[in-house]
Amino acid sequence: MRENHDHDHDHGRDAGVITAIEMMYLLVFCLVALLFIGYVGRLHAAGVNVANTSQAAARAASLAGSGAAAATAAEQAVANSDLISRCQGGPSAEVSWSASPSGTWQGGSVTVTVSCTVDNGSLTGIWAPGSRTIRMSDTQPVDRYQR
Repeated sequence: MRENHDHDHDHGRDAGVITAIEMMYLLVFCLVALLFIGYVGRLHAAGVNVANTSQAAARAASLAGSGAAAATAAEQAVANSDLISRCQGGPSAEVSWSASPSGTWQGGSVTVTVSCTVDNGSLTGIWAPGSRTIRMSDTQPVDRYQR
């Protein structure tokens, strides 16, 4: 007597075939991963933009003739950057300087810290709640023989 072993196989699922539900999960995972990669990339690009602006502002401040003129020069450099359109409420710049060993502006250093608050939606490309504040600083020496 020969037995039929076809009933021993699991007919509820075909081995090696991806179902529509599994494919949907895979698609959702890929979309979330793609959005996350885009978010990280745009966040990095915004950080680089803020760092470049802080460097330009610190350089402009270091070329000024005094600490007061340095603050004006740094704020002008930030205002002329493209951060104006990217930051909520515009970027802000904080200027501090250290005097030279002789106590004068010439030979000291100036530090500019630029802050930019970016909407998360602009970073992800889709609606996302909240925002992130990016802060970068740069320090430049003030030429000792500057006139």
